[in-house]
Amino acid sequence: SIFILQIESLDKSLEDLLTRVDEFVGMLDMIRSDSSQVVNESIPQIYTKATEMRHIYRKIDKLEAFVKMIGNSVAGLEERVIKAETDLGAFPSTFKKILHTISIPSFLNKSSSSRQQQTLYEPPVLFKTEDYFPCLNEAPH
Repeated sequence: SIFILQIESLDKSLEDLLTRVDEFVGMLDMIRSDSSQVVNESIPQIYTKATEMRHIYRKIDKLEAFVKMIGNSVAGLEERVIKAETDLGAFPSTFKKILHTISIPSFLNKSSSSRQQQTLYEPPVLFKTEDYFPCLNEAPH
């Protein structure tokens, strides 16, 4: 009878062991299927997203260069405005408007001709936004 009890105990242990092996095999199958899903689905999606992000990074680099170029252009214009103000003197805006609307008398014009030659206005070279954003040339849909 002790021998029968040992056989039953051994049989139960073997059943538990087989159950654990089945669970382990099920886990391995699940890991295998998850791995194949990662390899077949997730990695191509990640690669596609990475390619899109590289495209976006290039756009950001171009935008940074564009902003830097505009900053330099604005700084140059600001220097020209400051120089023009120092060359012409800082008149109040009402005097500036009056001077623009009336013509200068001829005797003042002769005396200031040398000064006008020194401060001859040259329009600055400005960029066109359409050169950098071609979509602005397109007609709206």
